[in-house]
Amino acid sequence: MAKKQRGQALVESVVGLSLVIIPLLVVFPLLSKVSSAQHRADQAAHYNAWERTVWKEGRPDRMPSRSGLYVAIRSDDQQMQYLPWRFYQQDGRKIASRHQEKWSWDNRVHPLLKYPLKRDGTNTLLLKNLQESAKDEQELARLTGSQQGTGTPGTYGKTVEQAVGMLSFTGFKLPRDQFYRTQIRTDLENLNMSPFDELDLSVHGQSALLASGWNAAGPYHVRNRVRRLVLTNYMDVGVIRTAQNLIGIIPFGKEIKSNSLKLGFVEPDVLPANRLCTYGTKNCGG
Repeated sequence: MAKKQRGQALVESVVGLSLVIIPLLVVFPLLSKVSSAQHRADQAAHYNAWERTVWKEGRPDRMPSRSGLYVAIRSDDQQMQYLPWRFYQQDGRKIASRHQEKWSWDNRVHPLLKYPLKRDGTNTLLLKNLQESAKDEQELARLTGSQQGTGTPGTYGKTVEQAVGMLSFTGFKLPRDQFYRTQIRTDLENLNMSPFDELDLSVHGQSALLASGWNAAGPYHVRNRVRRLVLTNYMDVGVIRTAQNLIGIIPFGKEIKSNSLKLGFVEPDVLPANRLCTYGTKNCGG
């Protein structure tokens, strides 16, 4: 009986190792890799939401048509191309606004995103290629994302937006799609080991940010936008200016002249100096 008991204990140990302990040894390192992928997706989503408050998808409303003005415009695809360089590459590499080198998922990706998926034990990139024809140097070969600007959520937010929208009848407009929602998704490769070969895992990072609707591109932009809220602006026409100058001929009517009584006059110099720089000039985006 003693020999049979010792044999039974050995069998139980083998079964326990094969069915419990060994899978755990496989899963725990994999979970750390998946956690790293999830963390980077979250960071990328936060970054995209924040950057969209700076980089516009189109030219701001009533932007003055002057040469040398700088407008921060970037498409969704252009914005997405920065994500691998900032969140998926190896530690210690410089992050620049313009990259001189080409991206490579195999050579530049962080070691935490590699795992021995094959039976030979070699480390393979955990992030799945989204397209069969996608190349290794394409930044968007292994991640996708969406960026959407919507109105302010909630009843109160919609009420305020409707009130602001009424100002559009005067020609004064503010962006009402400043509630930015972003999402980043990466699919994960399956392990070449049963039962982990059909998991089809994916990680999603989401973020949302409510930004200010006022974006003035220098003093000219401020003047062009604010004048629409000044009622006397609609009296600043040639006929009325001529009448002002005629009245100004009278000795006590000098203050009525158009160069003294400026209808619809807006002076943006009352704003802080750092809000009055002209985009594209020195120390202001140039």
